[in-house]
This record gives sequence, C-alpha cells and structure tokens, in this order.
Amino acid sequence: MKLCHIFTLVISLVLFASCTRKKETAVEVSATPAAANMVNQPPRKVLSPQEKSAALFVHLMEQADSVHREAWWVLTNERRALLKSPFGKVQRAILSQGNAKLGNKSLFRCDRYEVKRDVMSQTGYPQKIEMYEKCSAKSPAKHMAMLYAKNDTEFDLTFYPEGLEEVLGIGAAILNKTITCHVRTNANEQLLVLNCKDWAQEKNKEQMIRLDVYDYQKEGQDMIKLVGKLYENLTDIRKIEASVPMTGKITVTETELYAPTPSPTPKPTPTPQKPAVAGQPPTEGQQQPAAAAKTGEPVSVPLDQETYDLPGGVIGGVGQGASDAAPPPTAADQGWPTDEQGNVIENPQPLENDGDSSQDGAPAGEAQPEQPQILHDQGAPSGR
Repeated sequence: MKLCHIFTLVISLVLFASCTRKKETAVEVSATPAAANMVNQPPRKVLSPQEKSAALFVHLMEQADSVHREAWWVLTNERRALLKSPFGKVQRAILSQGNAKLGNKSLFRCDRYEVKRDVMSQTGYPQKIEMYEKCSAKSPAKHMAMLYAKNDTEFDLTFYPEGLEEVLGIGAAILNKTITCHVRTNANEQLLVLNCKDWAQEKNKEQMIRLDVYDYQKEGQDMIKLVGKLYENLTDIRKIEASVPMTGKITVTETELYAPTPSPTPKPTPTPQKPAVAGQPPTEGQQQPAAAAKTGEPVSVPLDQETYDLPGGVIGGVGQGASDAAPPPTAADQGWPTDEQGNVIENPQPLENDGDSSQDGAPAGEAQPEQPQILHDQGAPSGR
C-alpha cells in the first residue's frame, strides 16, 4: 500500500511540474513581441513650458489667418493665399525662432526674421515676443509685430504696418498706424475671440480698406462683424458694413459718403457765319438776325470779317470796334441842294422861267427867286 501511495505522489508531482513549465513558456512567448515593440518606438520628448507656449501660438496664428481670409473675401471677393497675412508672418517668425524648417519658400518676398523672446517665469507665462523682418544683412531690421501673453488662454498682438508692407500694402505702410488685436482661446487650443482695432490693408494700388470694427466671435450670433471705410488715394469715399451670421445670409452694405460731382459737359463752339447782305436771302445754315431787323438795333459783326450795309447801320469790321451810334444824316436829308455825286451845291444858279412872269401871283416884270431843287434819288452819304 505504501508503494502505491508513493507511486501516485510521484506521478502527481511530475504532472504538476509539466503544467507549470508550459505556463511559463506561454508567458515568455507572449511577452517577447511587446518587448520588441517597446524597443522600436522612439522615446517621447518632454516639452518645456516655453516650447508648449510656442506650439500654442503657432496653432492659433493658423486659425486667425483662416478667419482673416474669410473676412477679406467678404469685403473684396478675393481669396488670398494661405498664411499670406500678418498672422502668417508671425507664425513663420515663431517657427524660425525654434529652428523649424519653413515650407513654401516662395510665399513671401522676404522670409527671414529676428525674434527676441522674454519668458518671465518658469511656467512660460507671462512672456513677450518681439518679431522683426530682416531681409538682408546690409539693411536694418523692420519691427513687424509684438506678442504679449498673459496666460495660456489670453494674449495681445500688435502689428506695425511699416514692417508688414508686403502683406498690408504701401498705403497702410505710409500711414503706419499701429494695429492692435486681442486673442482668446480655450483649453483645447481653439480660437474663440479675435478683436482688432485700426486694421488697414490695401485693396489695390489706388484703394485701401480701414476697419474701425474687426470682430470675430466663434460662439456669437454674428461670427464676423466688420465696419469701416473704403479709401481712394487716401480719401474716404464709401462706408462699408459686413456681417457673417452663424446661420443665414452674409450681408455687405456700402454707402457713398459724398454725392458724385457731375463732370461739366463741354458746350459746342458755334461756327462763325458770314452775315447776310441786306436784301439777299440767307444761305442754308445761316439765319437772319431777327432781333436787329425788328427793333432796328445795330448788328454786331466780328472784327475779323468784312462790313456790310445792314438795316440799322454798319457795326464792326476789320480794325473797327462795335458802336451803338446812329449814322450821320446826309445833306439831302437836311434839305441842301446836291449834285449827282451827292456833293452840296454852294452857289445854286436860278433856273430860267419860260412861263408867264405873273405866275404864282407875283407882279409882272419881277423875277421870282429860284427854289433849290433837292434830288431824292441819291442815297449815298455826304462827303461833308
């Protein structure tokens, strides 16, 4: 009996040992692939607070650029290139400060920057970043933007148009009025608020848009609200109001500030016509001066034309000025005896009388004085 118990115990120990070895082998086999995967994965890099804040700014600038592209399309019906805005310039400046490789080298004419960053605590906030555009080693750097972050959800952004001429235009650079923007985000790094004042950007070579209100509210009734003026040659000509609601149609209203001044219509210069001669019918396109004919007033004749006998007298002519005086009376009109040429006869001779000497009741034998005879068929002026 004892042998049977000993044999049974040995068999049980053998079976137990074999089962234990199988479990250990299974565990080792299952653990081998996991260990291999852990070896292939790179170690996770722990970001410092400064690096985390820089990544946040880069992400928010990309969202702000998308908002600005939509607002500019509403105002001008123009789709600008991605990141070709002041927000895109700030993003690339921050990336260059972290030694990141910038893609799309042809996006900007000048794509070299100098960045001065001041982190005021170990948490990364508050901090200030000054950004400059440095096109060449010979030219001085242009101050283009400044970012001041109070914490990881709220910060202020300042743009200097003189250093952003490539994206804002030469008109805004000449005015060089500082643009200030307030940005607010949430814990998920989503842009909630973008509010800018004194935004100025060139529409084309002659026109520029300046916005007094530039407001974006992600959760507002009006997502984008824009109020400003359109300038042409630095003179305001129209008021612009635009609204992009959460639901509904986009509205854009433009109001003329000043009534348009009508351009003067040039009057056609009348062609001088040769005045008609008295008694001769006017030619085609020429009218008889009716006023002078009715009233008897003198007719004005241009000084560079010949004179003619008109009803009421002759006025004007070459080398003569216009005169309102009536022509002098002739000798025949005054009753003086004239000859055939119209000259006055100074000593008229008595005419011979063949008739009766007692004619007209005069006594016989007495000669009657001869009456001067006036010739009325001569109309020429006197030479007196």
